[in-house]
Amino acid sequence: MLKRIIDGLVCCLLLTTQVSAQDEKPELMLNLRHFTENNSLQYLKVKAQQKANNKLQPLKDLSVKLYLDSLSASNLIGEIKTDEGGQGQTIIPATLRTLWSVTPSHKFIAVAKPGAKAEETTTELEIARAKIELDTLNSDGTRSVIAKVFSFSNGEWIPSKGVEVKIGVERLGGSLKIGDEETYTTDSLGQVSGDFKLDSLPSDDTKGNIVLLAKVEDNDQFGDLSIEKKVPWGRWYQHVNTFGQRSLSAARFRAPLWLLFMAYSIVTAVWGVIIYLLIQLYRMKRLPGEETKRPGEVQVKGSSLIS
Repeated sequence: MLKRIIDGLVCCLLLTTQVSAQDEKPELMLNLRHFTENNSLQYLKVKAQQKANNKLQPLKDLSVKLYLDSLSASNLIGEIKTDEGGQGQTIIPATLRTLWSVTPSHKFIAVAKPGAKAEETTTELEIARAKIELDTLNSDGTRSVIAKVFSFSNGEWIPSKGVEVKIGVERLGGSLKIGDEETYTTDSLGQVSGDFKLDSLPSDDTKGNIVLLAKVEDNDQFGDLSIEKKVPWGRWYQHVNTFGQRSLSAARFRAPLWLLFMAYSIVTAVWGVIIYLLIQLYRMKRLPGEETKRPGEVQVKGSSLIS
């Protein structure tokens, strides 16, 4: 009797575990980042991933609401829907500018509810107000780029020490570092400086302008900051269109004349030898035999017998 009771309890326990495993909802993970460009444009990026079967997969068409400081309708930044990569972004509207300038730090709140099979997920990101400045210096032929990072505290902007800053030149698809260092760390004045070592860099226009870029990436306190500055430190290269001119990289009939002469001479010589050999073979077949038989003769080993 006791054995039956124990077996029944074990079966109930296994059944309960199986049902709870089937009802377990997939875990939703939200990543929130704040970006500031040129100390004016601010926007938020959201990345949504779903943890299922011990794997992280991007979540498409997820509706996410973003708030500033509190979950009230007046503090709503906007509502976005993620793309195929599980990502989405929205700018912070100008209507919240007054609220933004009140305190030195703010909290961004992302709220997502994917559906009936998953619970509502909330992610928060606290960011301190900061700005970044970019300047240049040309002394005795040595060109330098100077970046400064400031944070807002007690109604004024104060230098921020120990912030990693990247300085480079904006190029297609990314940025090119100006010197040997990949990143620079701000000193007690909130400043970093790097020598510009890119000589004869192709410029973006005829005036030799290039775009310098300083940025702080994924900082725990300030988020992502970036600023650009245009300087005439490049060199303009006039593009020469060589299409249709004779060159080694041109089409067949636009190759150099000496190359065409060499190629056609080789082809002509090869085919000339082949044709010469065919003519010789044809002539050999037309040659007469060494001896001609007369009517009524039978040729046997070089002698003839008259029948």
